Amino acid sequence: MKKYQAGSIRNVCLLSHGGVGKTSLLEASCFTAKATSKLGKVDNGSSIFDSRPDEKERKITISTHLGYCEWNDTKINFLDTPGFLDLLGEAKSALRVVETAVILVDGVSGVQVGTELVTSYLEGTETSRVIFVNGMDKENADFQKVLDQLKQNFGSGVAPLVIPISAGPSFKGVIDLVAKEAYTYTPDGNGIGNKIEIPADMSAQVDSLRQALMESVAETDEELMNAYFEKGELSDQEIRNGLAKGVQEGNIYPLLSGSATLNIGVDQLLTKIVNLCPAASTRTSVTVIENDEEKQISCDEKGPAAAFVFKSISEEHLGEINLIRVFSGNIQSGMELNNPDRGNIEKMGSMFYLRGKERTETSEMVCGDIGGVLKLKDTHTNNSLVDKSVHFRFAATELPEPVVSIAIDASKKGDEEKISVGLAKLHEEDISFTYKYQADVHQSILSAMGDIHLDIILENLRNRFKVEVVRKPRKLSYRETITKPVKYVEYTHKKQSGGAGQYAKVCIDLEPLPRGTGYEFVDKIVGGVIDQVFRPSVDKGVRSKMEEGILAGYPIVDVRVSLVDGKTHPVDSKDIAFQIAGREVFKKAFESASPILLEPVVNLSVTVPEEATGDIMGDLSSRRGKIGGMNPSGKKQTITAKVPEAEVLNYSTTLRSLTQGRGFFTKSFSHYEPVPSELAKKVIESSKKEETVEA
Repeated sequence: MKKYQAGSIRNVCLLSHGGVGKTSLLEASCFTAKATSKLGKVDNGSSIFDSRPDEKERKITISTHLGYCEWNDTKINFLDTPGFLDLLGEAKSALRVVETAVILVDGVSGVQVGTELVTSYLEGTETSRVIFVNGMDKENADFQKVLDQLKQNFGSGVAPLVIPISAGPSFKGVIDLVAKEAYTYTPDGNGIGNKIEIPADMSAQVDSLRQALMESVAETDEELMNAYFEKGELSDQEIRNGLAKGVQEGNIYPLLSGSATLNIGVDQLLTKIVNLCPAASTRTSVTVIENDEEKQISCDEKGPAAAFVFKSISEEHLGEINLIRVFSGNIQSGMELNNPDRGNIEKMGSMFYLRGKERTETSEMVCGDIGGVLKLKDTHTNNSLVDKSVHFRFAATELPEPVVSIAIDASKKGDEEKISVGLAKLHEEDISFTYKYQADVHQSILSAMGDIHLDIILENLRNRFKVEVVRKPRKLSYRETITKPVKYVEYTHKKQSGGAGQYAKVCIDLEPLPRGTGYEFVDKIVGGVIDQVFRPSVDKGVRSKMEEGILAGYPIVDVRVSLVDGKTHPVDSKDIAFQIAGREVFKKAFESASPILLEPVVNLSVTVPEEATGDIMGDLSSRRGKIGGMNPSGKKQTITAKVPEAEVLNYSTTLRSLTQGRGFFTKSFSHYEPVPSELAKKVIESSKKEETVEA
């Protein structure tokens, strides 16, 4: 394979709603560029990209795949990301390492909820955009309708460059508006268009759209605007130059069309990526963290080696492969690099370029390139690999908090360790889910981005690690506290049953603390009525009772215990006696201090179409939510609210229903607040029933 420098490399992320055809487009691109000898198909399982068993079975992309091809003396690296809504965190990670996003839109359905969501990830970035209307061969495909939708959603920057010749079953080719050339294709052919005359019935449409394109290009540059006013038109070269500038500055979104499954119009897309999209060399600097502060480093091939691991994948019989983008310097086999995130040195072993499951070995990766590194000792997603002479690292990609949680148990006793190991391995590949043991509710909690995401994780656990789990409803992390102070509560512990006895007398004051303060123990003993050695034992006893809970078995928070009096026996007093006395006196005081139950409240941020705003706000209010505000974002509104977590455990289903799938939300913990008395009563009764069953 020819060696390419950053100026001849294009890094492209494929984005879309699920099922629009990203993987098929990548297959067609590689086949058209003669990088593969066969046009793989997702539907019949012959794709070299969706090669995982679960991807073949579900016929969807589940994990980001890397592919590349060579076109017009340029290497194009493609990142094929999942389009299913539960898996869009993969797209956010992939966008860290590319300069261009190719957004696929369905020729029938147009802009869908996934389209809106993934394009929202591009806001605030310098990533260039290209739009490809796919599936023009489908029944009811309508290019003009989709174009109108795109302009409505993304503004006047949407500029058609390649339009279809007809649509539906009669779709056979495309017209390049810049060159004013038409091409027809053989369905499932080699992907190279055959030049023909522009159909007479499309001549007026071509002239009109080309004129609109010239106006869009002229608006991006003062010199071009003057030339356009003087001559009334722009030359082909002026249009190309203006397009390239507009695309790289984010003012123009070139719009192309075709059919990935029939391999029509894909060669036009490849040419536009090479001619218009920014090269890897256009990224002149990148943000890193050094001494906990952000700074910029140069993306210089002569600089110190620095690469970011944006994805880890695991292949059977091969092990873990780390996908990296080289941001500075060149990386060579045998080179030793520091992983500052793990605190270890890694020796670069086998390196290669990936095309799905195919690998091409390389001894060097240049600045700006993307590839895979095999069998590093302890390097995973979001880690950095840098020259030992530098002290910076790349920031981890921030993903939304998981929105769906379940509790899981091992189906077979003794499999708990297997589950933990399996989920830890899966998390190295997919950082968008979390798994932790929640001690306060005695449950292992698996949290993901949706129900399908949960299914995929558990399927992988079963198929790859041969372990089954049982799903259980998740318990909420309630807390207990008090609402009034009580003074001088005493308890005496005596035990005389032959042999050494036990004796401890303690007296405490108990008072509530402000929410979020935690626990405070104050030793107010005077005159040595309790020996100094036994006072920490009282604290220890109180803490153990606080962990167990009293009202409903949930941890107790935000209280101050003051040890004010007591008595020690010269023979029978011991540590355990004062621990027991501490537990019991705290229980007695707690029950007299008007105890209440606290529930977790979450920050909810819900983004919905404008027309659904009223329904969403009404629904949140019915869930005891407190609306914080509304922020417009294009044709959407983002509603912020604080809502009891109990009310939004299955919120994703409700939101889909209220917005026809066009809404999405994020949530994070906010604070605890009192549970309404009627609800608290139900929680307490339910907890006591569970205790009875377990007993």
